[in-house]
Amino acid sequence: MSQPVPTETRLEQARERLAELGLRENPEVRLRPVSGHNSSILVPCIGDSGRQYLLKYFFPPADSRYYPAGVRLEDYARRECAFYRFLESVDPQGHMLPVPRTILVDPGDPPQWILLEWIEGAKGPAEENLGMEQMLGLHQRLKAIPTALFLGRRDFPLNHWDVVSYLDRVRLMYDPVLQVIGPRRWRQMQDFYGEALRWTESRPQTLVHGDFTEQNMLCDAEGHPFVIDFERIGIGNEDHDFAWLWIHSERNHDWKRGLVERYFGDRVGSDRIRAEWGIRAALVYLALRRLRFGFLTLADQDPHTARNLALLDAAIAGGRDLFPA
Repeated sequence: MSQPVPTETRLEQARERLAELGLRENPEVRLRPVSGHNSSILVPCIGDSGRQYLLKYFFPPADSRYYPAGVRLEDYARRECAFYRFLESVDPQGHMLPVPRTILVDPGDPPQWILLEWIEGAKGPAEENLGMEQMLGLHQRLKAIPTALFLGRRDFPLNHWDVVSYLDRVRLMYDPVLQVIGPRRWRQMQDFYGEALRWTESRPQTLVHGDFTEQNMLCDAEGHPFVIDFERIGIGNEDHDFAWLWIHSERNHDWKRGLVERYFGDRVGSDRIRAEWGIRAALVYLALRRLRFGFLTLADQDPHTARNLALLDAAIAGGRDLFPA
């Protein structure tokens, strides 16, 4: 079984790539050292002309780490690089979706790195620079990109984020998840997805970021919002990204309640019900994924088990247990 490679070793490997590209690390900028799913490292860098860039250096999989069920880690790099190449080919001016411009992409398969434009973020806390309307605006622009543009691309292993795909992933988690939730909740989960499919299967699929959180958005000094990190890009449930944003946000309760109200807007009747089912389906998957990871890493000592069970139960139940009145 291979052991995790220390972050400093990964940094040294990334610096070697920088030297090959005629760049050097920018010591004045510090970012979080490793991505949330331990698949890449971000290295701000600078060229001889003084122009700044960002190198994203991808990791090979480590057998001793736990990744989401069914994941092929090398596809993270393939997806991200393919999406940036796609945008550069069809939307070089960034009218479809504001993202950092692509400078260079490793030609290997899977790609080992991608070099991006450096975007200087606005000063001050994110709560002051990144607002609700900007987040929802980015979400709408993502959903507006036609999914037909991606179909048939051999270099693009798109994720699928729909109810059937959620259930397929959950079934791969069976043994560890059953240890935590028990047979009764497992049956409830299966019944829930059967009903969720009935409400959502007729909706058209949209582009889905897959990890649409505040950590993957930024504003520049002029207040223009950008979205980054496309390792989980795919197609499927139009409410997936909103569910991810809402649950992962660490802002206060009133702000999060306002976010939900703003998202639903004037949706009424079956349109509102379908949106609720779409959000709930994503959250059931997220809760089960968290419970699996907690069990595999900490067994019955996971301090987040009760909270994630509560999220699972609320998502299955819906109504006032989940959505604000």
